[in-house]
Amino acid sequence: MRTGYVGMVGPANTGRSSLLNALVGNRISPVSQQPGTTRVPLTGLHMGRDFQACFVDTPPLDRNPDLEVLDWLDVLCVVVDARSLVEQLRNPNTRRFVEGGEVPSVCAVTFLDFFPGGLQPSFLNLASVNGSFNSVVGVCPPSGRGVDRLLTTLIGQLPRRGALFPAECRSLHSERFLVSELIRTQLYEVLPWRIADTTAVQIQEFSFRDGRTYVRANLHVSRHSNKGVVIGRKGRTLQDIVRAAGGEAQKVLGREVRLDLWVKVREAWPDRPADLLEFGYVC
Repeated sequence: MRTGYVGMVGPANTGRSSLLNALVGNRISPVSQQPGTTRVPLTGLHMGRDFQACFVDTPPLDRNPDLEVLDWLDVLCVVVDARSLVEQLRNPNTRRFVEGGEVPSVCAVTFLDFFPGGLQPSFLNLASVNGSFNSVVGVCPPSGRGVDRLLTTLIGQLPRRGALFPAECRSLHSERFLVSELIRTQLYEVLPWRIADTTAVQIQEFSFRDGRTYVRANLHVSRHSNKGVVIGRKGRTLQDIVRAAGGEAQKVLGREVRLDLWVKVREAWPDRPADLLEFGYVC
């Protein structure tokens, strides 16, 4: 069968995470309007009768992430925004993936729906001229337009080999980790950006009993003044986070989730290497 790893690379807010979720048919990678929500590589699998594709969502290229993970990928999917297409393709951070190499690459052009239908083929031609891609496909993850074609194109670039993953596998990450990322993403939807960006999520309990998954997690804020903001008046802000994150976790896990969040203060934790390591921001 055709099986292997597909890397999703591109600048911030080009729709990589939304596209990965559309390709695997599940909300594995958290989505937010805040640029750079993806901070570590996330994986989601699409399993077919004669193929296995593991999609790897990577942090934005313009945040200079550690890209060693890309060295063992079988196919690259370069995701660019039609609204700033040439600028992104010519950006030094993107050029190494645009100029071609040993690994096959496919360009996925997002946000084409911002332009009239008659102009959209011009953007695909423009991407072809500005990059050495095996194929260029226009996609719109929210509507699903072009997703099936992109999936077929990417699978066609995968090598033929034996099966790599168990049939029931949906991600190479643990459920515990995926729920932690969902909670972290919901912070950006509810809190001011600067507070959300300096609030770490640490799972304390992840257990399954009585047909439910019980999750207890600490939200570590970096300043005492931030604690009240996260909790909100009469605890309403924290309740909003629990409600939204718990709902998303139930969709991903496919079962009822009971979420319990506590707000703790870890003063200036983003400035301490030991805290960054403990919270999983460095390895």
